[in-house]
Amino acid sequence: MSAEDRERWQARWSECPSGPGESEPFLVREVGELRRGRLLDVAAGDGRNALWLAARGFAVTAVDVAPAAIARLSEAAATRGLAVDARVADLDEADALSGQNPFDALVVIRFRPSPRQWEVLLPRLRPGGGRLLLCSFGAEQHRRHGFPLAFCLDRPTLERELTPGLCLLRWESFAQGGDHLEGSLWERLPAG
Repeated sequence: MSAEDRERWQARWSECPSGPGESEPFLVREVGELRRGRLLDVAAGDGRNALWLAARGFAVTAVDVAPAAIARLSEAAATRGLAVDARVADLDEADALSGQNPFDALVVIRFRPSPRQWEVLLPRLRPGGGRLLLCSFGAEQHRRHGFPLAFCLDRPTLERELTPGLCLLRWESFAQGGDHLEGSLWERLPAG
């Protein structure tokens, strides 16, 4: 990630007055599809999803590029008595998650990893059953609200980026609170 982008996210989380919000409804609805055990929350921000998952028994590692977000997440976890391994990580760096595998589940909410970032993330998902839950803005969000198309989820593009290593189990497009989202569940195939 560029220094400018890192600074922008750092400023956003430094200036945010409130604590972690409610967890993502798609995650709440689909959590039963995730493998219990070690879970990686990608681009976790101040931890709204990581905290919710930790409270439900997942062993959560949460990463974000902004130190301010991770500080807020760590403080909220301590206040709530939850164990969350919160780390600053730039997924554009090949060693961003070194020593952090395997995870039974990856959760990516309101973020669209680049192909290079998928190369860092996917090897960390347990072969033969590890699951990825992905939910973010779709192209309809771009059409209606001008959200940058480069950051929208597109099923054919993701299928090219995530297969043959992962199998798509489910995909849905939906509107929620004025946002137009794409949600999907993937499973990592056995190694070899």
